[in-house]
Amino acid sequence: MARKGQKRGLKRSKAPKSWRIARKEKKWTINPHSGPHNKEAIPLAFILRDYLGYAHTLREAKRILNERKVEINGTVRCDFKFPVGIMDVVDIPVTKECFRVLLNRKGNLMIHPIPDEEKHFRPLKIAGKYLVKGGRTQLRFHDGTTLLVDGTAEERKEAEEKEAEEAKKRKARAKKVKKVSYAAFGTVLYDFNSKTIVDYFPFAKGNFAVITGGRNVSRSGSITSIKENFVEIEGEESFRTLKDNVFVIGTEKSVISLPGG
Repeated sequence: MARKGQKRGLKRSKAPKSWRIARKEKKWTINPHSGPHNKEAIPLAFILRDYLGYAHTLREAKRILNERKVEINGTVRCDFKFPVGIMDVVDIPVTKECFRVLLNRKGNLMIHPIPDEEKHFRPLKIAGKYLVKGGRTQLRFHDGTTLLVDGTAEERKEAEEKEAEEAKKRKARAKKVKKVSYAAFGTVLYDFNSKTIVDYFPFAKGNFAVITGGRNVSRSGSITSIKENFVEIEGEESFRTLKDNVFVIGTEKSVISLPGG
């Protein structure tokens, strides 16, 4: 009988290069479920056991998750195979710790501690923009999630009224983004607590970006030049990289904390 669905097991030797894993210690490891991000996302239990050391075994990691002690992007997750990838926020209210998933200089996924004021915000790189039924615009992001950013006249009016009320309660940080022309390779700053876009950073000269691929992975700086598929970045040193590797995270400086920053 033919196989249906994805393979349940994953050999450590075949695990993605972005995983920080002891490949010769054991034969098998956790295979993440289908979901957000690409195949290089790491399973949630892997973070608790191998990255944070809160569990020594998979059974202990499952117990922590079943007690609903871990949130990913503001949502409690109990699935030990739930895929977690770049820019995701891992919040553990019991220990009052919060982390963001980033890449290190070796291209491995890492968890970076972040302050409380950042834990509700998540940069989302626009991977596609589509016109859907009703004349609405849908954005597709780097992790595969989508978001409708406008609608019919009545829906827009209702959304604006609701957003105005929420903005009064969130004067410290959130601000309304009106009449923005979203484009691919740009980044929206999404508040998953209020479920609104609070800022937008276009893919343009002068904006601040971090590199998510290639030999300059995890380096950051300001965009100085954009020529076809190549981008020049000015940071501690000047370097050149592919357009697909650039993740805009601010205008003059980064809106999120970075390792070593």
